[in-house]
Amino acid sequence: MLTPARSLTAVVLNQPTTDPLGRIVRAYDRAIGACEAFQPSAARNAIAVLRGAMELDTPEARSFDALYAWCDEAVLQRDFVGPARCLRSLRAAWCRAEQPRALPPRADLPIS
Repeated sequence: MLTPARSLTAVVLNQPTTDPLGRIVRAYDRAIGACEAFQPSAARNAIAVLRGAMELDTPEARSFDALYAWCDEAVLQRDFVGPARCLRSLRAAWCRAEQPRALPPRADLPIS
């Protein structure tokens, strides 16, 4: 069952719910693109999607929300460069998280 935040993300991004990380990356793309195009309404809407996709039950999630709130406030003040940089950094981190890393072989296990 989708939570209200998850269903909002699925509806707004119009994507199936099977690839949540891909949807988050696409939401970043929309927010960054709107900032780079100096479109405050579109930027704020995309940032709202990112904020709505989180459950604020951990300190880490609240830290993300604080970054999104800063981006939203900056866009309101007509600063598009700072939010675009911040969102681009966050997007890059999510993309790195998506790439699985190979596990090194453990020295204490025999190789058969």
